[in-house]
Amino acid sequence: MIFNKSLKIILSTGAGTGSTRLSAFDAALHDAGVFNYNLIHLSSVIPQNANIVKEKFHTKPGEHGHKLYCVIAEIRSSEKGKYIGAALGWYQTQSDKKGIFVEQMEIGDNHKIVKSRLNAKVTATLLDMCKARGYKVTEKSIQITSRVEKIEKDPTSVLVIAVYKTEGWN
Repeated sequence: MIFNKSLKIILSTGAGTGSTRLSAFDAALHDAGVFNYNLIHLSSVIPQNANIVKEKFHTKPGEHGHKLYCVIAEIRSSEKGKYIGAALGWYQTQSDKKGIFVEQMEIGDNHKIVKSRLNAKVTATLLDMCKARGYKVTEKSIQITSRVEKIEKDPTSVLVIAVYKTEGWN
């Protein structure tokens, strides 16, 4: 079996507030390190031989306005007192490290409920999607990264983003 060059996928999280939900989303993008890119949303398939690394993404000099290929889970709200959460879950096969991401969002009355619902939704979705692909997945082999924040005063956004690559326009 021939593998493509290993792809490093960076998994970053962000949260932010603003006077509007859109500016809160921009603040969350800033917190995750991806705010000066044009986001190109991918459909969640992890290529063979991919290496997923949890770390904050850092904008490279000269890349302002470049394309950023990503899978993103994002939620924004202005419901004061509520908790909002976003999660990316994934599974990769042992043999060739191909796999899938799933993205889920949730809103609720406390941190524990939101986190629990996110984990349950991610797990159920991944089990279904892996079954459809013939992957031999167990709940223990599922990985999840989430971010949950309370909406205090201003509109708030949280996100989890998997960055595949950046690319210029030329």
